[in-house]
Amino acid sequence: MNMSQHAPAYLMTLFATVVVVGAVALGFNAAVDPMWYFGGNKLGTVNYAFNERLSKTNRFLADPDSYDCLIFGDSRVTLLPEDKIKGYRCFNFAFSAGKAEEAVAFARYVEERGFKPRLVIMGVPAAAFRERIGGVNIPPFIKEGGEPKSAYLSYLSFDAVSMSWQTLFGPSPLDRVYDRDFNCKVAPGAPAYDPKVPLRDLMAGKFTGTQRVRFYDDMRGIFPDAELVGYVPPISAWAIKSYADAGWLDGYVRALQLASEKFDRFLDYGVPSELTIDVENTYDGTHYSEPANAAVAQSLLSGGMQDTLNVKALSAEEMLTTYRERLDFYDAKIQAGLSH
Repeated sequence: MNMSQHAPAYLMTLFATVVVVGAVALGFNAAVDPMWYFGGNKLGTVNYAFNERLSKTNRFLADPDSYDCLIFGDSRVTLLPEDKIKGYRCFNFAFSAGKAEEAVAFARYVEERGFKPRLVIMGVPAAAFRERIGGVNIPPFIKEGGEPKSAYLSYLSFDAVSMSWQTLFGPSPLDRVYDRDFNCKVAPGAPAYDPKVPLRDLMAGKFTGTQRVRFYDDMRGIFPDAELVGYVPPISAWAIKSYADAGWLDGYVRALQLASEKFDRFLDYGVPSELTIDVENTYDGTHYSEPANAAVAQSLLSGGMQDTLNVKALSAEEMLTTYRERLDFYDAKIQAGLSH
C-alpha cells in the first residue's frame, strides 16, 4: 500500500485533532474569559486587565441598557467603584494611561449606538496638562465605529489560552485586579508607599498643556443632556510639596481651575488633606485604596469630603492660597515622611 492510500485517513485525523484542540481552547478561554466577552472569569475569583480598552467595551456592549452613567479616566480612576455613585447605574470606562482625547472617542462610539447617559464623571489629574504627554491609544474599531473582534476568533488562539492560564495561575499584569463583579482593587502584594521614593514621572513636565481642556467641550457636545462632573483623584501630599518646591504649583493649580470651567461640578481630592497625607491610603502615592476611593465616590455628588475643594467656587488665586496653607499645616508630617 503506498502513501497516497493513507493520505485521506491522515488528513481526517489531522482535521479532527485541530477541531478538538480548537474546541478545547475555545471552551477554556470562554470559561476564563480574559477579554470579558461573556461576563468574566467563571473558574476563579478575579479578572485580570490584559486590555482594558477592549475588555471594558465588550463588557459594556453586552448590556448597555443597564447603565445611565459613564466614568472616564486613567488607571487611578479605574479604582473608583461604580456602585458607590448614589442614584445612578454607572459603568467605569477608565483604563490604564487613559486620556481625555481617548475618553471622547469612546463616548462618541457609544453615543453613535444610541447610548445617552444622565451623568458623566471624568477624572482630571493635572498630569493631563503636562507640556508633553504620551500618545493616544484608540482601538481601530472605536475609530471606525465598528464591532470588536469576534469572541470566537479571539478565543481560538494560543495567546488567549496564555492569558487564561495566567488569570488562573499567574500574577496580574497590572498592579490592579477586578473581582467577579468587576470592582477594581489593588492587586495582592502591592508595595507599601514610601514618600522618600518620588512618584514615577513626577517631574516629567510643567502643566502648560491647557489647550487640552477642549476635549471636555467635546464631551459636552457628545452628551449635551448629561450632567458633567469632574474630579481630581487623590495624589500624595509629598508630590504636591515637590511641585511647590520646584515652583510648579501655580501652573498646577491654574490648569485644574481652568479645567473646572468645563464641568457642572468639579471637586479636588488631590489637595493636601488627611486623605493624602496618610501613607496607608496608597501603595505608590497616586493609586489609592478601595476604602479611599469608596469615600471619594460616595461624596462626589454631595460636595466632597471635609477637606475637598469645590474648585468651581474658587478663583485660581484662592485655590493656590489654600494649597499653600495646607502644605504649611501638614509640613511636620511631610518632613517626617521624608526623613524617617
